[in-house]
Amino acid sequence: MNVLMPVADGSEEMEIVIVVDILRRVPWDVMIAGLGARAIRASRGVRLVPDVAWADVTPEAFDMLVIPGGWDGVTALAKDERLLATVRTFMANGKWVAAICAGPLVLQAAGVLKGRRVTCHPGVAGELTQTPRLNDRVVVDGRLITSQAPGTAFEFALELIRAVEGDRKADELAKSMVVR
Repeated sequence: MNVLMPVADGSEEMEIVIVVDILRRVPWDVMIAGLGARAIRASRGVRLVPDVAWADVTPEAFDMLVIPGGWDGVTALAKDERLLATVRTFMANGKWVAAICAGPLVLQAAGVLKGRRVTCHPGVAGELTQTPRLNDRVVVDGRLITSQAPGTAFEFALELIRAVEGDRKADELAKSMVVR
């Protein structure tokens, strides 16, 4: 599984690092793509170095798109027309699309949430206008998976694995990390 995670200044570091770490344990190939060609300053000031600049990515080469939250990061990602086109293409082609925290607002900016079952951070629920927000910690709607916040990042990552690889692999990883 080839996974693409776009990030920007202000993206939520826990949602980046926890999710990427767990997915790489599968092992899946996960590429972090920064909107700029430099390190980002995440939402709590942690500096993270993306694997590649977003401009140098070929999104078609990936099977899954994972969008982290963090208000400023989501605001920047939601303004990137190439990313919005990528979201629409992934959804239209039945590829995996996942978003956590405020990340579903990027999906909304791409216009793909109407009639879908999603969740997001309670603090941005009022911004979600294309579909009602569910209160579940993680919501799976076909190949669209959403989650609420940094505190649900482990569950979110494990659900991505469960959806693609099945219960056994997800449970094995959860046990090895003493998540359950």
